[in-house]
Amino acid sequence: MQSYMTRRHGRELRVASAGMVAIAAAWPILPVHPAVACPLRSATGVPCPLCGITRAVVAAAHGHVVASLAFNPAGIVVLLVAVVAILRPAWLARLQLPAWSFLAIVGALWVWNIGFNPTFHQLLVR
Repeated sequence: MQSYMTRRHGRELRVASAGMVAIAAAWPILPVHPAVACPLRSATGVPCPLCGITRAVVAAAHGHVVASLAFNPAGIVVLLVAVVAILRPAWLARLQLPAWSFLAIVGALWVWNIGFNPTFHQLLVR
């Protein structure tokens, strides 16, 4: 039963990752872009750690690395993880990060978005 569940989760991960990569590749030619607003930024004006991630993944998918890094440094990482999930989902299953690393990554992204992100840092300069 375990191997069935592992194969099923691997297949689901591949499908979700392939869908994300396909949407990122097709994003510029879509006739309508869904209006996705960050709840934290809408309520407080402060960007969340993931603000800009959609634009970052789309830019990375189209080879615009500098723009992707400016929007959110995690965009390139998200795209690379998606590609690995499509090609080798078992690699991600074996990956084990310490629990504190998640908080460190989220904290670093938040510091980037609030202090250095060219899209948002001018909000704090006013």
